[in-house]
Amino acid sequence: MSNGADNFTSERIAELRKNIDFSDIPEISDFSNGRPRNWKPAKKSVSFRIDLDNLEWLQSTGIKGYQTRLNAVIRWAKQHDCPLGTL
Repeated sequence: MSNGADNFTSERIAELRKNIDFSDIPEISDFSNGRPRNWKPAKKSVSFRIDLDNLEWLQSTGIKGYQTRLNAVIRWAKQHDCPLGTL
């Protein structure tokens, strides 16, 4: 079953794109908060010591996934300019 898409040449595609009106679509100039779908940051296994009360807080909604919640807390602090020098 063919939908006809394989019949388009690069010239025909370029011609069609010239006729598309993008005037009502705002241009994206800030990509700082956007991530491609299925984007996953690189990860590295590390070992560190954490106070028991902080670990219990992270695990309070379930032991599974506490590392993901820890990453979310650190990412939030980084995005909100948490002043590490004053801690």
